Amino acid sequence: MGVLGADGSDTAGGEREGVTKFHLRYTRRAPLAAARVATLQGWRQILFDLGLIGQEATDSGLIGFGNVSERFDAGQKGQERFLITATQTGHKAVLTAKDYSLVTGWDLAANRIDAEGPSPPSSESLTHAIFYASLADARYVFHGHSPEIWSCADALGLPSTARDAPYGTPEIAREVQALLALPDCRAAGLVVMGGHRNGVISFAARAKDAGDTLIQTLARARGFAPTPKT
Repeated sequence: MGVLGADGSDTAGGEREGVTKFHLRYTRRAPLAAARVATLQGWRQILFDLGLIGQEATDSGLIGFGNVSERFDAGQKGQERFLITATQTGHKAVLTAKDYSLVTGWDLAANRIDAEGPSPPSSESLTHAIFYASLADARYVFHGHSPEIWSCADALGLPSTARDAPYGTPEIAREVQALLALPDCRAAGLVVMGGHRNGVISFAARAKDAGDTLIQTLARARGFAPTPKT
């Protein structure tokens, strides 16, 4: 088992997608069968084709963004496991089973994720974990980037985390936890990440509903105002 942490893997000076800010206890394992990741594969491809997952140019170069996850032990009480796309896969047009990791446990207070698989998990894993811990019926969590949704969040009345809660940290995880306690947020099936530019997360019991929520919200945002410049 290898132990990776934020120390030595993080970079100073602002938000970075793909940078692990939690302590990671990771064990390398063989990939799961392709059939087990087929649902995530299909929706990840749709979101990539729509530009909700991909890569963008920054001062540091091209940075990948976006990830999808699925509760691994749906319906089993006490299980704290979910399947998630691996770190730094946002730029890939097509994934394989080797690009998924299984999160086997987490500790928000300790800022820690336990995982196994052929690759380390997404740097957003701690945030995904909060959805599964907070909502017993949540089976899918999709994280995409949309400047249209993000910039229109207030106008569209979308639930949003605080702008001063940084990406990939326990602070934003706690913000999400507080929002998920609100009936209106649970009904919306979507959270805008105010402190993570362009970040938006949908969640649902079915992959179709999580995906449709993102797509329909994107359509509302594009109909509300001209596409903003990034």
